[in-house]
Amino acid sequence: MKNLQLIIITIIASLAVSCSPKKIANQMQENISVVAIENITGSVSGGWVITLRIQNGTTYQPTLLSADGDIYVDNTLTAHASLMAPVTLPKKSVSSIDIPLELNIKNPLKALSMVLRLSEKNFDNVEFSLNTTIEMMGIKKSFAIDRTPATGILNKLGYTAQ
Repeated sequence: MKNLQLIIITIIASLAVSCSPKKIANQMQENISVVAIENITGSVSGGWVITLRIQNGTTYQPTLLSADGDIYVDNTLTAHASLMAPVTLPKKSVSSIDIPLELNIKNPLKALSMVLRLSEKNFDNVEFSLNTTIEMMGIKKSFAIDRTPATGILNKLGYTAQ
């Protein structure tokens, strides 16, 4: 009976260690990447959708629960964006994922410049501040990025503009 208890405790301990928040966060960072920005569509009144090709190499289905951030163009606050609905990534896949965003324009002329730049994959002088919450296996992890060049954020996500 003691051997059975020891085996059960060992199994539970190994599961707890293998599913630790730190390990899951590391798996997210190491195994999930943006392969391409496929499309950006939208309107001021109806919101925007950024379609990303995302590779999820994990055996989990992480969900982007919330995201909001500020967009700066040429050092000017241009817009504030918020995730309109949670987004779940399929496990072990490369998928096109629509990210629905509500965009609150702060500076219309810079916003036009931003849309033109992003449609040409030109991220020069575009910066983001971003706060996100991701859930994977019941564990929520929040990430914050403070006023970072767009290319830096995209590189952290595994994407390189071509």
